Amino acid sequence: MGVNGGNYRGSECDDKNYEMVPPEGGWGYLVCVGLSVIFIAGTAHQPVFGFIYNDFLDELGAGTGAVTVVYGVFQVTVALAGFSANIALKKLSLRQVGLIGATIYTLASFLAIFVTSTTQLIVTNGFLQGLGMGLLIPISYTSFNSYFTRKKVLYLSLCKASIGLITMVYPLFIKFTITEYGFRGTLAILCAISAHSIFGALVMHPVKWHMIKQIKSCEKIVLIPPTPATATEENKFNFPKIKDNKTDEAKSVENLLIANTDKQKDRSELLLVPKLVDSRRLSIPVVLIPDDPRTDSKFNSNDNVYLENLYKAASVSSLGNFGGIAAEPMPIIKNKEGKWQTVADFLDLTLLKDLVYDNIIIGMSLTFFSDLTFFTLEPLFLDKNHLDRGQIANIIATGGATDMSARLLLGVSGQFFKMNSRYMFYVGALLTAIFRIVFVQFTSYIPLLVLTGILGAIRSLLHIAQPIVMAEHVPIERYPPAYGLYMLLAGGISLTIGPMIGFIRDYTGNYVLAFSMLTMCNVLCVVPWTIEAILKYMRHKKITKCVQG
Repeated sequence: MGVNGGNYRGSECDDKNYEMVPPEGGWGYLVCVGLSVIFIAGTAHQPVFGFIYNDFLDELGAGTGAVTVVYGVFQVTVALAGFSANIALKKLSLRQVGLIGATIYTLASFLAIFVTSTTQLIVTNGFLQGLGMGLLIPISYTSFNSYFTRKKVLYLSLCKASIGLITMVYPLFIKFTITEYGFRGTLAILCAISAHSIFGALVMHPVKWHMIKQIKSCEKIVLIPPTPATATEENKFNFPKIKDNKTDEAKSVENLLIANTDKQKDRSELLLVPKLVDSRRLSIPVVLIPDDPRTDSKFNSNDNVYLENLYKAASVSSLGNFGGIAAEPMPIIKNKEGKWQTVADFLDLTLLKDLVYDNIIIGMSLTFFSDLTFFTLEPLFLDKNHLDRGQIANIIATGGATDMSARLLLGVSGQFFKMNSRYMFYVGALLTAIFRIVFVQFTSYIPLLVLTGILGAIRSLLHIAQPIVMAEHVPIERYPPAYGLYMLLAGGISLTIGPMIGFIRDYTGNYVLAFSMLTMCNVLCVVPWTIEAILKYMRHKKITKCVQG
């Protein structure tokens, strides 16, 4: 299949033609287990970190302020290591980087057994464990997303549910180990649990080892030749001029002619481009219509999806990956690179030129920061409203239980319904903002119990969708740097906005104000995403109107 001068060829169905596709299971099930093990080993004990080290810190006279420092160093290191994972992947495979991260994390847990000062605690539990988890997180999500395409929501829901279930029982487990084995004995047990992250990294096989054969779907191909043909006036379509970010005079294809010869009637009709304005010449195969026996396979040149994709293909800057349309991009001729360009290419900072990607990571970073901070501050808010410890424990447990139940429900639903991860995250961010506004209006036990349960269930939408949103937007080979940039931004937000909200809360003593600021973080996700959706809809409507007019 290709272009030779002005000749046209169409693909034909051949049941002997196969393609290699992800297994949607198989070894992917072990990858799911590995992902769960890594997160259980690396994050399940974090909510009870203060409980584990409380007596030790009291003996040192450090107080609970040291817990905040250790956790802050951990978060910063995770963000930087996650961003740096892409550098390691330039030379090493996913599994090799994962094994390095797991080994560092296990070594840090071993060294933590012998800590005698807060400085050592910051190095082991802050820096080294953060470095290990920072490498493991993007590797785990990349491996998972490479093994699954249609069933991501289902299996990630099950993974997250298992992680959440273990996290819920961890306080009881830690209480038992401290009682039976003491402080150092508990740390030794945690080190043994951390070592399981090495197993989790070992099962992260390259997906190419486990790809399965699948008969290629037959597709009709439209070729846009490099040599313009001749048009007749009555067969013209007039597309509006479009602006390109880099070229002010970039225009769409004009004077479209559909040639329908007798020889072509029984096959596919072919598209001719008689004229390209400003001497622009495209020579790309564009896959337009799957040959599905369940549908009418006759080519329809007035189909809105077809025309919109053609409209996109007409802009040189849009060539490459757009939606379900496969296009062979034009050759990229680079100017002489400067030092900054070399660094940008090495770290894959060109991702930031994609405004949709920028919108995604900013919105997700703000919303996730808001979610984690809210549930961290909630017990303090409840205590200030003079609820007893039993009531506070019930409220927190209810939120965890509804979160767990919703994750399992999403997993089951994902088996029967196709869910768009970005829609899920958007709905979660919007509903969370609404119910938080309602939450701060109450101070009594029952309303706060019910609202925390609702917020816990909504939270599951954010946690399930978050790793998948980026995988549905960028190619899988660019997922590690894409997720690394997200982690870096999330760490930056935690270091800047987090202390600011904490200072305002401490200065005013007003938790309602702090929660309102957290709600505003959700709004800063919902509003830009809504604007993006509106612009996309208006563009589609404009294209449709131009075609029909």
